[in-house]
Amino acid sequence: MTIDGQKYSLDGITIPNPSKANIIFGANIKAIPEVPVMVIKNIMVRDEASHSFLFPLTESDGKLVHEAGNKLHGTVVNPTWQINKQFFWQEIGTFTSSAAAGIAFDEPDRQILVVGDNNISKFDINTLKLTEYLKETVGTQTGYSGEAIYNPDKQETYFYNLADIGGQTGPFFSTISDKDLPTRIVSPQFSNPLHHHAYFFDQASQSLYIFGGYGNYQYSNLTYQYDFDHGAWKEIQFTGDVIYPRMHTVAGKGPVEGSFFVFGGVGNETGKQELGKDFFCDLYLFDTSKHIVKKLWSRAFPDNYFIPTRGLVFDSKKECIYLLCIDRKTTNASLHRFDVKTGEHAIVSNEIVFQTNCILSTAYLFNNPKDNELYAIIRYSEDNNPKAKISVYKLNAPPITYQELKKWNTDDDNEAGRAYLYYIIGGVVLLLILCFAYYRHRKKGSKQEATAPSVPEDGVSVDEKSTDAPASTPIKVNAVYLFGDFQVFDTKGNEIAYRFGPKIKQMFVLVLLHSHDGQEGISTNKLSAQLWPEKTTTSAKNIRNVTINHLRNILTDLEGVELVFLNDKWKIVYGDNFYCDYLKALNIAKMLQQVHSPQEQEEEVKQLIGLLQRGTLLPTFVHYEWFGNIKINHDELFIRIIEKLLPIVEANNEPRKVIVLSDVLFSFDGMSETALTFKIKALKKLGQKAYAQSVYDRFQKEYQQLYGEKYKENSLEE
Repeated sequence: MTIDGQKYSLDGITIPNPSKANIIFGANIKAIPEVPVMVIKNIMVRDEASHSFLFPLTESDGKLVHEAGNKLHGTVVNPTWQINKQFFWQEIGTFTSSAAAGIAFDEPDRQILVVGDNNISKFDINTLKLTEYLKETVGTQTGYSGEAIYNPDKQETYFYNLADIGGQTGPFFSTISDKDLPTRIVSPQFSNPLHHHAYFFDQASQSLYIFGGYGNYQYSNLTYQYDFDHGAWKEIQFTGDVIYPRMHTVAGKGPVEGSFFVFGGVGNETGKQELGKDFFCDLYLFDTSKHIVKKLWSRAFPDNYFIPTRGLVFDSKKECIYLLCIDRKTTNASLHRFDVKTGEHAIVSNEIVFQTNCILSTAYLFNNPKDNELYAIIRYSEDNNPKAKISVYKLNAPPITYQELKKWNTDDDNEAGRAYLYYIIGGVVLLLILCFAYYRHRKKGSKQEATAPSVPEDGVSVDEKSTDAPASTPIKVNAVYLFGDFQVFDTKGNEIAYRFGPKIKQMFVLVLLHSHDGQEGISTNKLSAQLWPEKTTTSAKNIRNVTINHLRNILTDLEGVELVFLNDKWKIVYGDNFYCDYLKALNIAKMLQQVHSPQEQEEEVKQLIGLLQRGTLLPTFVHYEWFGNIKINHDELFIRIIEKLLPIVEANNEPRKVIVLSDVLFSFDGMSETALTFKIKALKKLGQKAYAQSVYDRFQKEYQQLYGEKYKENSLEE
């Protein structure tokens, strides 16, 4: 036997040939009652004839272990499967902080730093203890963009905020020493708050950079460096590939010193907020020595749109990056992996529940390479609440996908496979098999480490979620999307929504909604009255003609889509190769209205759910007076359809699909008691009583705020 390179042997044993043997690692119940805690993997059994059998021990549940060729099987007693810690986040600490505290990681001392208004908290990863102490951190109140960075070389924490145009705060930059030195606070001039920017501290050059962000109704693609000597921000000009203005982007250490990655974000080509937003899934490399930007790749967005949080971790061995991302549909957080060279994407963790609407709520990702661990820090903030809840989670590296976790499905093992059983590996103590703890618990009452769960924390496997919560596959050619963000794709698949100015977009939507289902279009007078009610007839005519010309020019990029004037009406005509998500949803809804048993239209129901999950109809149009009646009719139609589907789906014992439908119904009516009832029943059926309680509590709170009275005094059970 070879353990950690050391060979151990036992001679003089006569074993008949052929024979069978039980080879036991760990505790032999019949002989040795206790063994120390141990981690075991890659057990190889070899004989003199060079027959070898490798047991990687990468199972995640059950009592069966598999030989690499899946010819042999062994059994295990009382395992704690270490591989689960590479997929399931473990919550290791919770505490409170200031609502807009900055969060950093002290890697040498393994401490999470939370910097608030003249208060610092340190959470020790090893001891799981929190230490709080008063320390001057800032001369004014922290704003939305307050961030913290720890510099281990100088044992300093940098805490800064850019300008808050609301007048709540001013720009500051604080240097907080670990030693008994006063905090240095300066007020560098900065006129733009740049909320949700990316930041990167280059340890080698001791330089701090920020990129992107949002402020003054503009997305930014500018890069700034902080001048520590003069206490000022200075713009740095980068050449090379163009990176569009964006916010909600994230930066992290690159492959060589003086380089950093920038990933994704939300923005558009022009930077102007009024021209809409695109969700970017791309990766850039910034070279700070040559001041060059290189675009590594850009790919179509994954099926579930997400927004990256703060912190990008680069794995040089696997040549990939890790990002903690917020799913736009569920608002939960999970870890995503992207290949640096190809952009290949995978989700490599379960979800962390993170459902909040407060702008101050955020999340961070940190890497601890010495202990081979990743940390997710979630800051839950609430409007008008001076305190935030901080939750700290740990994940063993390298993280793995759900498919890798469930590589071995013990349910598939059969008697035929067991026919190859030459050896029985009995009692294999796999990856933190705590035999020692097990027997001490029985004999001495000691605590045994809890077995890691074999299913995600929310009780729903990834595969099950994808089945029960379908999302429509986006059509990215000759298509228009009206649910959620307004999007237009030309015949080449390019996103051209930015070309639609506010009035052009209104005209296009208004005419399109009067051009389907046998409608003849909209008259000139009505068109002018809806879009330019304050203008004179002459003035409206001039503006209308200019807008029509612009719209017709844009529509030339779509195939078979035209703005025409027929029978004194303006109308959008289109062919079968034109796709519009709203028109598709209308057709499905009307079909479901007419059928007696919608459950028989399973594929159509899935399509409809996927479409409605994108969001409400043109949410940026709600303040247009002409849009009011259209939205009311739209909402009423789909509310009726969903309320018709919910009891059917519930009767079919599909609780996850019930949750999806309930959330869609909530998007139409945030105070829908029907949605509340069905969602809570479904969550309880899945064993998610705590989550159901939080849904109920939030509903009560919003009901109180909206109506000024308490919701029904029912308990959750009622």
